[in-house]
Amino acid sequence: MKVYYWIEPVKIGTKRLELFTAVSSSRLIMSGLDDKEKLLNQLHTIVRRYLPEYEVTEQKEPNLDIIKEFQEYFNGERRNFTFSLWQLGTQFQLRVWRALLDIPYGQTCSYSDIAEQIGCLKGQRAVGLANNKNPLGIVVPCHRVIGKNGHLVGYASGLGNKSMLLDLENRRAE
Repeated sequence: MKVYYWIEPVKIGTKRLELFTAVSSSRLIMSGLDDKEKLLNQLHTIVRRYLPEYEVTEQKEPNLDIIKEFQEYFNGERRNFTFSLWQLGTQFQLRVWRALLDIPYGQTCSYSDIAEQIGCLKGQRAVGLANNKNPLGIVVPCHRVIGKNGHLVGYASGLGNKSMLLDLENRRAE
């Protein structure tokens, strides 16, 4: 059994970035815009913890359909993804990540909103930590979570990328 990852150059507006995807059995396990080594290390950690019998291999073909949907999203042609997800995390992380999936395209909410939604009223920091560990960046839209004061805070791929994704969605949502 294998997990196939790929790094694909993408363009978001005028910015050129690298999209990291990892799939197994046609389900997305991990995605993000970040440093290749950091994401690859995170993938190996996830596989060791949750899929120890799996082998990690670099291969583009199993990721092609997923990459296509990401490119459509970055081009403003797609608001929702249709591929299957394989979410691997703790029970608390999975609760937070499911709540993130309810945030509509082009909208934001706060960490405390998510904490309240999952019944963990004083769990804003725990929600922030779960967001930071979200292996399905963009698809599970942790970039849509902002500080209660409306400011951008925390994003594993950097606040510049968070701002860029929110701007992309806000332009398309109008």
